[in-house]
Amino acid sequence: MVIREQVEHFIMIEQHEHARLSGEIAKHLKPEYFIHEKDRQDVIYAITQHDRGWIRLDAHPIWNEVTKAPYYFVDYPYAVKLKMYQTGIQEVETVNPYAGYLVSHHFSTFPDIKNGTDPFSISFNQEEKQRQEQLEQQLGSIQETEMKQHYHLLQLCDDLSLYVCMNEPGVSKEKEHPWFQNGLGSAAVLFQEGKESVQAFWKDEYTVEVQPAPFRKSFETELSYRKVAKKDIQDKGLNKAFHETEQAVQKITYTS
Repeated sequence: MVIREQVEHFIMIEQHEHARLSGEIAKHLKPEYFIHEKDRQDVIYAITQHDRGWIRLDAHPIWNEVTKAPYYFVDYPYAVKLKMYQTGIQEVETVNPYAGYLVSHHFSTFPDIKNGTDPFSISFNQEEKQRQEQLEQQLGSIQETEMKQHYHLLQLCDDLSLYVCMNEPGVSKEKEHPWFQNGLGSAAVLFQEGKESVQAFWKDEYTVEVQPAPFRKSFETELSYRKVAKKDIQDKGLNKAFHETEQAVQKITYTS
C-alpha cells in the first residue's frame, strides 16, 4: 500500500494499482528506449506486474501501532514483505520468463535486501540468484547491456508512478516527498549524456511535467485510490473502513 496522510484522512493506493500506472507510463515511452521492438511487450509486462505480490497483502491492510497509521510498503513487516515479493516474482515468471527475470533483478537490488545480513535477506538473495541463473539457462543468453537498460526503465516508470502516488497533486517542489526533490535517477536511461537526473514537477493539480522528455507525446491517464477517514478507522477498524470507502479516480496528464 502507498499511504499519504492528510489531516482527517489517509489516501490509500494499492501497490498493484501503482504498478498498473507504471505500465501505462511505459507504454508511452519513446520506443527506442527498449532497444529492440521484440522486447518491448516483455518489459512493459514486467513493469505493469512488478508489484503483484502485494495484491494479497493490500486486500487486508493492517494498522501500525507505532506510527498510528496503516502499514505501507516501506515499513511493512519485513519477512512477510519478502515472501510476497517472491510470490509475485514467481507469478510473473510463470507467464513471462524474461519479465520474471527483470522483476527478480529489480527487488534483488533494493539496498536493504541486497546488503541485508538477516536470515530473510540472505535467503531471498540466494533463492533469487538461483532463479536468475535458471532463467538465464532457460532463455539462452541475456545480453547484460540490454537487460540493465530494461531494468532501469522499470525503475524509471516505478518512480514516475510513485511520484504521483506519494505527493499531493500540485505540490510545490520544496514540499515534495524527499525521495523526489533531487530527481528520479540518472537520465542516462534516456540515452542522455552527462550526470543529470530525470526531473518531475507538478505544473498544476492534474499535470506532471517530466524532463528530459521521455514520452512520444503527452498523454492522459488515471489512478484509483481510497480516501479513508480516520474517524471511520477509529469507529470500524482499518480493514472495514478501507473496504467500505468507495474508490475515487485521480486524472493525470504526463507531459514533457
